[in-house]
Parts: sequence; C-alpha cells; structure tokens
Amino acid sequence: MVRRMLRKSLALIALTLIVVACTAAEAGWPPEQTDFALIPAPVNAELAVGENRMLFNVLDNQNKSVASADRPLLLQFFHLASSRTQILEEAEATFMPTVQGLPGLYRATVAFDRAGDWGVQATSTESDDTKRTGRFVFTVRESFSTPVIGAQAPASDTPTASTVPEIAGISTDDDPDPDFYRESVADALAARKPFLVIFATPAFCASATCAPTLDAVKTIAAEFKDRMTFIHVEPYELESVDGHLQPVLSPENLPISVASTVEWGLPAEPYLFVVDSAGKVAAKFEGIAATDELRSAFEQVAN
Repeated sequence: MVRRMLRKSLALIALTLIVVACTAAEAGWPPEQTDFALIPAPVNAELAVGENRMLFNVLDNQNKSVASADRPLLLQFFHLASSRTQILEEAEATFMPTVQGLPGLYRATVAFDRAGDWGVQATSTESDDTKRTGRFVFTVRESFSTPVIGAQAPASDTPTASTVPEIAGISTDDDPDPDFYRESVADALAARKPFLVIFATPAFCASATCAPTLDAVKTIAAEFKDRMTFIHVEPYELESVDGHLQPVLSPENLPISVASTVEWGLPAEPYLFVVDSAGKVAAKFEGIAATDELRSAFEQVAN
C-alpha cells in the first residue's frame, strides 16, 4: 500500500511538472510568449536526430491536464535556428492512459533531421470543434545514449533466479512472473531467440510508470512466450534491509545504476527494448508503453 501511494504521488508530480529548457528566445515562442491556451510538454529524457517516440503531457494555462481520448491533438515541429515559421514535421498524436486516476499522455512518432532547439506547436480540438493552441521549446541531441533501432544489443549479464526467494532478492515487483527471471540478456542473445528486456523498478520508479508498464508487458507476454523470452531488470543496485529491498545510495544520496543500465545507456526508467533473433534492437520504448504498441513490436520479431 505504501509503495502504491508513493508511486501515485510521484506520478502526479512527474505528469504535471513543466520545465521550459531553451537556450534562446524566439519571437512567438517561449519563454518570450507564454500566454498560450495550452502547454504541450514533452516528457522524454532523450530526444535525438532520427526517429523518436515522443510522449507529451498537455496542460492548460492553469497547469491542469487536458489530455483526453476524445480530444484530438495535432503536433507541428519547427527547427527554430532554421525558421520559426516553416513546419518540418507534423504528426497526429495518440492518447495513451498512464496510471489509474491520473492524467494520460499523448504519443507520436517524430523524425528529426538535425540537432538543436526545436519548437512544437500543438493544436487540440474540443468537442464543440473549438481549437486551442500552445507551443513549447525543447532540445534535440546529435545522438541517442541508448542503442538505436538496428543496433546490436549489449550482451549484459543481468541477474537470474529460479525460486521465489531468489526472485524476491532481485525484483521489486509485487507480483513477479518467474519466467521474466530465468534467462539473462546474454543468455537470450546466445540462444538467438527474440526477447524483450524491460528496465524498471516498480517500487522506486521516479515517474511511477514502471509498475503499470511491467504489468502491461506481463498481460500480453503469455501470447508470445513460446516464441520470445521476457526479461525484467532492476536498473539500480538493491540491498535487503529488514527483509525488504532498498536502493543502494551514492554519497550524493542518489541510486546507483547497475552495470547493464550503464551498458544500455539508460537516461531514465522504465525503458523497454525488443530484440530480434539476430540480436538487433527492433523497437524501444522510453516511459510507459501501451499494450497495442507492445503487441505490434512483439509480433514483428516473433513472426
């Protein structure tokens, strides 16, 4: 119960906090203009040149979420150093529920052809066809820290377990699936069988989306277990304290990443990678993932 309350509180913070990070004011763009009807705030930890799965929180000028399945959202992207008026990319965003009782997010696939400061203009359509528009500035990096689609997956020696007590020593999942701990990433690569690896810490997730994302994976994993391997990895070092797992903290009071977290270049959690039988990354998901997009990625490698 305490863990669930903590996750819910953290989720509310993560889904409503807005940080406008831009290096220069552009006419018509934040921070110069801030009187927008809504605010489309990307929540990704990494955005880079190439294809990106972007997640957006959309709030009104009272800092209240207006994301909704019945409110379509059009996204238009501008490379501000090139032109603050020329649309370079456009996408229809899909609404995605997050944690029960909390606001949802929008997701969209966007390809950026250059690094630097980009602007996104979001237009939502209300039930009465009224349109509301807002803008946000964000930074696109030259490259990803995580493996790109088509890259060789790192052969990480992730923890394995076969008994209930052993699993309890390496997982903070309240209801773990034993099949998610039978093989390491290195084992799965050696077997040349498609697999999914999810880096998530249900008990200590900063965004509180680790548990629901892991649950989503477990919900549909049964359909693919005969064709795929599923692996759950806790991204931080853990130790048992009074019979309960707790994160090992650095001198700066921060959780310490395990070796595989570093090898995969993770900037946040949860993070999911779908790997094909040749050991190549076929799909990846930062943050919460929906069952429809997970099933599509699984079918791609399982078939």
